[in-house]
Amino acid sequence: MKEFIDKIKMACRARDTIDKRFVIIARSDTCRFEGLNEAIKRINKAAAVGADLGLVFPCNNKEAIAAPKKSKLPLIWVQSRGNRDGRPLYNNKELQEMGYIGCIDAQIHIGISYYFLKKALKEIKRTGDYSGLTKGDWVEIRQEIENLCDLEDHYSVEEDTVEKKKWGKR
Repeated sequence: MKEFIDKIKMACRARDTIDKRFVIIARSDTCRFEGLNEAIKRINKAAAVGADLGLVFPCNNKEAIAAPKKSKLPLIWVQSRGNRDGRPLYNNKELQEMGYIGCIDAQIHIGISYYFLKKALKEIKRTGDYSGLTKGDWVEIRQEIENLCDLEDHYSVEEDTVEKKKWGKR
């Protein structure tokens, strides 16, 4: 417990020094082995030293419902799709009704990416090509990705420092 609280204190001290808008989520994995009461006890102590949110991994529906009521911190739910330990999955409306203020959907990105990438690679292996997106879709997707990472700004730095611009619109 002392080590847990010391880590939360240190994180809060760093937040307060560097960026007061940074959110500290106190995470306790003790629910599975020591029970919900122990997990909530830790989260409530973390609240006393400045944590902003809590996360406790309830093991069943009864604990999931009880946790937000017992916690002094607003709780975040971790949606663990594909878990093998029987932790329940809820939609956002159900989580809000229980009192959770947010959800980290821990597996959604990697699961969906893997599923569709596997299908695409199988199609390429089978047919030699991928037909799941049109040429226009690809142009739009690529532009969105390039915009997300400000690629045009990086090209400008390269052109100003290394190369002469030899191409038109990308």
